[in-house]
Amino acid sequence: MNNKQINFPIYEGHFMTVAPVVDQSINILRFRDEEQNPYNILINRVTLLEGKTPEEFCDDQVERMQRFVPGFSEEGKRLTHEIGPAKLPLIQMANKYLEDGKWVKQVISVITLPYHPRINPAKRNLIIFTLAVDEDFTESQRKHYVKIINSFVPFEDEAAVKANG
Repeated sequence: MNNKQINFPIYEGHFMTVAPVVDQSINILRFRDEEQNPYNILINRVTLLEGKTPEEFCDDQVERMQRFVPGFSEEGKRLTHEIGPAKLPLIQMANKYLEDGKWVKQVISVITLPYHPRINPAKRNLIIFTLAVDEDFTESQRKHYVKIINSFVPFEDEAAVKANG
Protein backbone atom coordinates (compact mmCIF):
# COMPACT_ATOMS: atom_id res chain seq x y z
CA MET A 1 0.00 0.00 0.00
CA ASN A 2 1.21 3.47 -0.88
CA ASN A 3 1.39 5.53 2.32
CA LYS A 4 1.40 8.89 0.54
CA GLN A 5 -1.45 10.98 1.91
CA ILE A 6 -3.80 12.82 -0.46
CA ASN A 7 -6.49 15.40 0.11
CA PHE A 8 -9.69 13.50 -0.83
CA PRO A 9 -12.56 15.84 -1.77
CA ILE A 10 -16.25 15.16 -1.19
CA TYR A 11 -19.15 17.57 -1.53
CA GLU A 12 -19.23 18.41 2.16
CA GLY A 13 -15.51 18.97 2.51
CA HIS A 14 -12.33 16.92 2.27
CA PHE A 15 -10.15 14.62 4.32
CA MET A 16 -6.65 13.17 4.28
CA THR A 17 -6.13 9.52 3.33
CA VAL A 18 -4.02 7.28 1.20
CA ALA A 19 -5.42 7.00 -2.32
CA PRO A 20 -8.09 4.30 -2.54
CA VAL A 21 -7.34 1.36 -4.79
CA VAL A 22 -10.77 1.87 -6.40
CA ASP A 23 -13.48 4.48 -5.80
CA GLN A 24 -16.88 2.91 -6.37
CA SER A 25 -18.86 5.60 -4.63
CA ILE A 26 -22.29 6.60 -5.87
CA ASN A 27 -23.58 10.16 -5.80
CA ILE A 28 -27.33 10.79 -5.82
CA LEU A 29 -28.00 14.46 -6.48
CA ARG A 30 -31.63 15.52 -5.98
CA PHE A 31 -32.98 18.60 -7.72
CA ARG A 32 -36.23 20.41 -8.49
CA ASP A 33 -36.74 22.30 -11.72
CA GLU A 34 -38.34 25.77 -11.82
CA GLU A 35 -41.81 24.15 -11.80
CA GLN A 36 -40.85 22.14 -8.68
CA ASN A 37 -40.72 18.82 -10.57
CA PRO A 38 -38.25 16.51 -8.79
CA TYR A 39 -35.43 14.76 -10.64
CA ASN A 40 -32.23 12.99 -9.75
CA ILE A 41 -28.79 12.86 -11.28
CA LEU A 42 -26.84 9.79 -10.25
CA ILE A 43 -23.11 9.36 -10.69
CA ASN A 44 -21.65 5.84 -10.61
CA ARG A 45 -18.11 4.63 -11.03
CA VAL A 46 -17.37 1.29 -12.70
CA THR A 47 -14.26 -0.66 -13.59
CA LEU A 48 -14.63 -2.77 -16.72
CA LEU A 49 -13.77 -6.42 -16.46
CA GLU A 50 -10.52 -7.35 -18.20
CA GLY A 51 -11.10 -7.50 -21.97
CA LYS A 52 -14.61 -5.97 -21.87
CA THR A 53 -15.54 -2.90 -23.90
CA PRO A 54 -17.91 -0.13 -22.78
CA GLU A 55 -20.40 -1.40 -25.38
CA GLU A 56 -20.28 -4.90 -23.90
CA PHE A 57 -20.70 -3.41 -20.42
CA CYS A 58 -23.89 -1.64 -21.61
CA ASP A 59 -25.20 -4.85 -23.21
CA ASP A 60 -24.54 -6.79 -20.00
CA GLN A 61 -26.28 -4.16 -17.85
CA VAL A 62 -29.36 -4.05 -20.10
CA GLU A 63 -29.59 -7.86 -20.06
CA ARG A 64 -29.25 -7.91 -16.26
CA MET A 65 -31.88 -5.19 -15.80
CA GLN A 66 -34.31 -7.00 -18.13
CA ARG A 67 -34.00 -10.12 -15.96
CA PHE A 68 -34.30 -8.47 -12.55
CA VAL A 69 -36.14 -5.13 -12.84
CA PRO A 70 -39.92 -5.10 -13.43
CA GLY A 71 -40.96 -3.58 -16.77
CA PHE A 72 -37.40 -2.66 -17.75
CA SER A 73 -37.02 -1.74 -21.41
CA GLU A 74 -34.43 0.15 -23.36
CA GLU A 75 -35.97 3.10 -25.19
CA GLY A 76 -34.82 4.31 -28.61
CA LYS A 77 -31.38 3.85 -30.07
CA ARG A 78 -28.06 4.08 -28.30
CA LEU A 79 -25.99 7.07 -29.27
CA THR A 80 -22.22 7.24 -29.33
CA HIS A 81 -20.27 10.47 -29.48
CA GLU A 82 -17.69 12.54 -27.61
CA ILE A 83 -18.52 15.02 -24.89
CA GLY A 84 -17.04 17.82 -22.89
CA PRO A 85 -13.84 19.78 -23.17
CA ALA A 86 -11.81 16.54 -23.08
CA LYS A 87 -13.85 14.98 -25.93
CA LEU A 88 -14.41 11.78 -23.95
CA PRO A 89 -16.08 8.77 -25.62
CA LEU A 90 -19.69 8.41 -24.52
CA ILE A 91 -22.46 5.87 -24.97
CA GLN A 92 -25.90 7.25 -24.22
CA MET A 93 -29.05 5.22 -23.82
CA ALA A 94 -32.52 5.66 -22.38
CA ASN A 95 -34.73 3.24 -20.49
CA LYS A 96 -37.77 2.94 -18.33
CA TYR A 97 -38.83 0.55 -15.58
CA LEU A 98 -41.53 0.12 -12.96
CA GLU A 99 -40.91 1.09 -9.34
CA ASP A 100 -43.76 0.91 -6.85
CA GLY A 101 -46.26 0.88 -9.71
CA LYS A 102 -44.87 4.03 -11.35
CA TRP A 103 -42.68 4.40 -14.41
CA VAL A 104 -39.18 5.71 -13.84
CA LYS A 105 -37.48 7.10 -16.93
CA GLN A 106 -33.73 7.46 -17.30
CA VAL A 107 -31.10 8.76 -19.67
CA ILE A 108 -27.74 7.14 -19.02
CA SER A 109 -24.38 8.46 -20.24
CA VAL A 110 -21.50 5.99 -19.95
CA ILE A 111 -18.22 7.89 -20.25
CA THR A 112 -14.84 6.26 -20.76
CA LEU A 113 -12.26 7.93 -18.55
CA PRO A 114 -8.79 8.73 -19.91
CA TYR A 115 -5.58 7.21 -18.60
CA HIS A 116 -4.46 8.53 -15.23
CA PRO A 117 -1.54 7.01 -13.30
CA ARG A 118 -3.51 6.87 -10.02
CA ILE A 119 -7.20 7.06 -10.93
CA ASN A 120 -7.25 4.97 -14.12
CA PRO A 121 -3.90 3.20 -14.61
CA ALA A 122 -5.40 0.19 -16.45
CA LYS A 123 -7.63 2.40 -18.66
CA ARG A 124 -10.73 0.40 -17.67
CA ASN A 125 -12.65 2.97 -15.58
CA LEU A 126 -15.99 4.43 -16.57
CA ILE A 127 -18.10 7.14 -14.99
CA ILE A 128 -21.84 6.99 -15.52
CA PHE A 129 -24.18 9.99 -15.28
CA THR A 130 -27.89 9.17 -15.09
CA LEU A 131 -30.86 11.53 -15.28
CA ALA A 132 -33.86 9.88 -13.58
CA VAL A 133 -37.45 11.12 -13.29
CA ASP A 134 -40.80 9.69 -12.23
CA GLU A 135 -42.70 11.53 -14.94
CA ASP A 136 -41.62 12.81 -18.36
CA PHE A 137 -38.42 14.80 -18.65
CA THR A 138 -38.87 18.56 -18.72
CA GLU A 139 -36.78 20.76 -20.98
CA SER A 140 -34.99 22.36 -18.03
CA GLN A 141 -34.11 18.94 -16.59
CA ARG A 142 -32.63 17.88 -19.93
CA LYS A 143 -30.68 21.12 -20.25
CA HIS A 144 -29.25 20.76 -16.75
CA TYR A 145 -28.20 17.16 -17.45
CA VAL A 146 -26.59 18.08 -20.79
CA LYS A 147 -24.75 20.95 -19.09
CA ILE A 148 -23.38 18.56 -16.47
CA ILE A 149 -22.09 15.92 -18.89
CA ASN A 150 -20.75 18.50 -21.34
CA SER A 151 -18.84 20.28 -18.58
CA PHE A 152 -17.29 17.17 -17.01
CA VAL A 153 -13.48 17.44 -16.95
CA PRO A 154 -11.57 14.41 -15.65
CA PHE A 155 -8.27 14.54 -13.83
CA GLU A 156 -5.67 13.80 -16.49
CA ASP A 157 -2.34 13.84 -14.66
CA GLU A 158 -0.83 14.21 -11.24
CA ALA A 159 -0.37 17.98 -11.69
CA ALA A 160 -4.11 18.35 -12.33
CA VAL A 161 -4.92 16.20 -9.28
CA LYS A 162 -2.66 18.34 -7.05
CA ALA A 163 -4.04 21.60 -8.46
CA ASN A 164 -7.64 20.50 -7.80
CA GLY A 165 -7.14 18.46 -4.62
